[in-house]
Amino acid sequence: MLQKLKDQIKQNLVPKSKLVVLNYHQLGETFDPKIHNEFIWNSTDLFQEHMSFLKQNFKIVSLSEGLEALKNKTINQTLVSITFDDGDASMTEFAMPILDSLKIPATFFINTAYGKEKMGYWYNLGPYFENKELIEAAPKIRNTRDQNEYRELLKLENECNLKNGAENSPFYAKYSDFENCKNPLFHFGLHGHEHLRFSMLSRESQKENLQKNMEQMKDWPNYVPLFAIPFGKPQDWNSDTLEICKELDVIPFLAYHGYNTSYREPFLRFSVDTKNLKTIFKDFSPFQKSYYKLNMLSK
Repeated sequence: MLQKLKDQIKQNLVPKSKLVVLNYHQLGETFDPKIHNEFIWNSTDLFQEHMSFLKQNFKIVSLSEGLEALKNKTINQTLVSITFDDGDASMTEFAMPILDSLKIPATFFINTAYGKEKMGYWYNLGPYFENKELIEAAPKIRNTRDQNEYRELLKLENECNLKNGAENSPFYAKYSDFENCKNPLFHFGLHGHEHLRFSMLSRESQKENLQKNMEQMKDWPNYVPLFAIPFGKPQDWNSDTLEICKELDVIPFLAYHGYNTSYREPFLRFSVDTKNLKTIFKDFSPFQKSYYKLNMLSK
């Protein structure tokens, strides 16, 4: 597959008619190691630079509009859609104002548990509280293929949440800001009630997690039935996940490098919040030449 992509690029055969979905997480004016993670953070200046570049060079569409164009086979250029995951506080503080000022649409995939039932999950709780046990357990939680080990390790997360409460989370925006948003530029999709690896859950637990997410969001004025699978790499979902999406009539997305040329689920997104990607829009022009570099990055 990778060699085929290389050959296509060499021959300038990368499809010009495609939907490129970009995936961000956190923004900030300065990096704060207690609430930001270097692998999912971008400076506000850089983000504004990205958006300005994209607006000048491509047609930016809502994710729903991009999917419709794929489905109807009406794409005749590179379409770009902007997405954010999780519900980070920087979405309302920085992302939305920047996007609104540039009149750029975006889809925000939201976890509905945090700031209500729990303060956060292991990814942000460990560094914030300098919880040595959680920090040391993090690589195993992220990568284990053993469901029993996964459940045991998550007990550390639950203990931390019980100890510190759920309100006034330093990580997440107020959901009322999403729930009451009627700005037509912004849509809100699903990211699981809790940010869990669906592949580590039973089929019943996967469905329960997603249904609870849907139940809390379905009446939001700008809700869309789109589901960004948490983490979104191949080891984070399974056939049950995709079957559940069909049952609940939601469209699944991965946070996995690739561009979309046909209406085929699950859909792919480029992560644009790692150090390796911070200059991607400066280094390559036109945009299609960036695919070689993007696909060379570590998964």
